[in-house]
Amino acid sequence: MKKIFVLSVIALLSAVLYAGEPFAKHTFPSASITALEVNNIAGNITLTGTAGDKATVEVFVSGNNRMNDNSIKEMLNEYYTIDVHVAKEKLFVVVKHKKQFSGQQELSISFNISVPGQVSGKISSASGHILISETSGDLYFTTASGHLVVDRVSGKIFGSTASGNIKLTNSTDNVSLSTASGNIQASNCEGSISLATASGNVVAENIIGALKARSAIGNIKLKNISGNLKIIDEGESSRRRNIRRNIDVTMESVNEYVTISNNSRNVNLTLPANHDYNLNIKAEKVKTSGLRDFRGKMDRETLNGSVGSGGAKIEISRSQQVGLSFK
Repeated sequence: MKKIFVLSVIALLSAVLYAGEPFAKHTFPSASITALEVNNIAGNITLTGTAGDKATVEVFVSGNNRMNDNSIKEMLNEYYTIDVHVAKEKLFVVVKHKKQFSGQQELSISFNISVPGQVSGKISSASGHILISETSGDLYFTTASGHLVVDRVSGKIFGSTASGNIKLTNSTDNVSLSTASGNIQASNCEGSISLATASGNVVAENIIGALKARSAIGNIKLKNISGNLKIIDEGESSRRRNIRRNIDVTMESVNEYVTISNNSRNVNLTLPANHDYNLNIKAEKVKTSGLRDFRGKMDRETLNGSVGSGGAKIEISRSQQVGLSFK
């Protein structure tokens, strides 16, 4: 059900972003493409991996409401070049300015790209959303202003946006996504997953592997996490900024460690009961629920010792209040 929901979101976004007939369409044999490079100025980019024998690049061009088709074409021909070609098994999609212009709004030039699922490369847009699905390979993509939507990708994935939200689903291997100003949602992923935002919230569930989460001034909520977890807060103290920020984590299982280093947040951590741990927790106030077979130091501000015979390391530091429970 969750996959169907994500697919419907991507289909809906694509329908909105690419309404109407394309300005141009380019077709290439799929076997001729193993890599790509997409450089855009202002516009959205959708990349979809397919199993067909044809790769396609659809070009959509739009202007402001006062521009008709003829004026858009005139402006496009006068001020822009759109280069779409394949060379040495690499697909190039590149937009450039022919000359500088002033007093006019930038045209929006968007691309709907279908390529073989096994593909690597770089994608960039100065302003626009980036949607990627059903690919396997190393991808680097970035936009200065736009959202990132990533579904069913695998490989080494690095994506960033300066101003936009991020949604990651059903993906594996090594994924690193960041936004300077936006929220992050992630679900149903496995591998090494890194999620970072400077001024937004991080919400993730059903993650297996090694998860790293960062948020300078937002909340972090993680559910059904299996494996290792590291949360780092490098932001200014929430007390000094009078901001209430929380970290809420439910671990399904812990392999080696859970590390939470934060700047005066409230932390609520739930661990599986009937497992062995090494605890090192420091805060202004520490509360526990369901703690059994503990040996070590426990007072209002410290919980340092072992549960059972000792095992996975659980470390929390620099918190206002920590609530630790076992279920």
